[in-house]
Amino acid sequence: MFICGYYFPASEGNKIEFSKVIEKVITGAGDLSAYNTVELTSETREGKQLETISVEKGTFLFAALVDYYKKSEIKGEYKMIFYTNKYQISEISKAVDKEKTADICKKLDDMNLYRVKVA
Repeated sequence: MFICGYYFPASEGNKIEFSKVIEKVITGAGDLSAYNTVELTSETREGKQLETISVEKGTFLFAALVDYYKKSEIKGEYKMIFYTNKYQISEISKAVDKEKTADICKKLDDMNLYRVKVA
């Protein structure tokens, strides 16, 4: 099973503890001191940009999006976040970041498209 881009063996079952995923994401993201901003843009299927959202540094959501950005093979400054990834990242962030990212996570649960940029 893959969660947030990381493999977990079938022997671990269908319910992987968030702590195991968080550990892999934090390790994969590496040193975050070089990153000050994570910016999400949302858009419709038709490509109409709806808004730009800043993600609070120090949150799991921040680390997970930096990790996603660094691993992505998508070319360009902004990288599209695929549905499965954004839902998985959102679920974990809601549980661990709580109110710090609740509004953003609610948006990530919609059907709009999201792109991420880190700097």
